[in-house]
Amino acid sequence: MATELEGNLPLQRFIQLLADLNHQTVDMIQSGDMRILPKMNETVEEMYSIQSKGTEDAYTAIDEQMQMIYKNFNAMVAMVNSNEGGKVDNATTVAVKKFLHNIFDATVQIVHMYGLA
Repeated sequence: MATELEGNLPLQRFIQLLADLNHQTVDMIQSGDMRILPKMNETVEEMYSIQSKGTEDAYTAIDEQMQMIYKNFNAMVAMVNSNEGGKVDNATTVAVKKFLHNIFDATVQIVHMYGLA
């Protein structure tokens, strides 16, 4: 990608958010702690805010991966919210883990596309 990182504060912030989302995703996969969702929501929303306005290669080249993140996160929230009484059943747990793995895969793809790994 031809985008310069040095001095590009929005891109630097985006990369930090990408790392945060990666860690949040792994934490949630490992722990199953749904209390991580609100923080993940903040992270995904800020990432969207940066990426959706960006016209540089660093943002346009990752559109497919970001769509994967947005769609899987929204599906995960909808699945969790569909549970009656706030209790997460086995089907929801399985679906949430699948959504989390999809988000993780997309973050890792972006990391590789950015040459950070």
